[in-house]
Amino acid sequence: MNDRYELLAPIAEGGLGTVFRALDRQMGREVAVKRLLPATAGNSAAALDALLHEARRQSALHHPSIVSVIEAGTDSQGAFIAMELVHGETLEARLTRSALTLAEFHDLVLQTLAALDAAHSAGVIHLDLKPENLMLAHHPDGGIHVKILDFGLARDLENTALEPTPSPVQGSIFFMAPEQFQRAPVDVRTDIYSLGCLFYYAWAHQPPFAGETKPQVMVSHLYHRTTPLSQVRPGLPERTVRWIEWLTSRHPADRPASVAAALQAFSAAD
Repeated sequence: MNDRYELLAPIAEGGLGTVFRALDRQMGREVAVKRLLPATAGNSAAALDALLHEARRQSALHHPSIVSVIEAGTDSQGAFIAMELVHGETLEARLTRSALTLAEFHDLVLQTLAALDAAHSAGVIHLDLKPENLMLAHHPDGGIHVKILDFGLARDLENTALEPTPSPVQGSIFFMAPEQFQRAPVDVRTDIYSLGCLFYYAWAHQPPFAGETKPQVMVSHLYHRTTPLSQVRPGLPERTVRWIEWLTSRHPADRPASVAAALQAFSAAD
């Protein structure tokens, strides 16, 4: 590939390609490189364009809780994105290992909401928020630093109409908003719903809308069939439970109008 980067080992599979740990020979540091491999069926002109568009969109977002893009380009093997390498673990890995403390949940909420507020202010909605797309780096003082990954399914806010017949559904069905299944227009409140599902999962380590099959999960979202968080994790502060339920309201009009509004309400109740 590009002579600047030496691929060392795969670390994740994304919606548009594989992410590798790599050596940046020019800067003498390790980075993450996302690319489409020649053998993948998705390595088409459209997929190459989508990967480069992802890089351009993400590179315009400057926030300490959003992974930064170093470079994007093409070589003889296709398109690639070089990004900062986050040393830590995904939220999913952390929850499998141990539950979050109240202080860690507080950090998770504040940093994730601040990052999404910056993205939305820049005209970008993520549309694929899930535990695997949040990296947690740990501070020596015991706090965590959150980094949002993978803007492969993100959209510009002026392009919110979804294709009428997607195949297959893109994104994690456990954290997608009902309007995504209905192929209705999406906006910042779509990300807010996903965040609510994610915060529920952070406490319960099970999704709020479940099912044994994809159609069953979709129906759970569409008919708002969920087990109250207070039943799954008794003892949580009531204001936290009510706040998460607000984020996961069935209809967008019933959710916070913006991430900033959600953040203000969380901070006021803290």
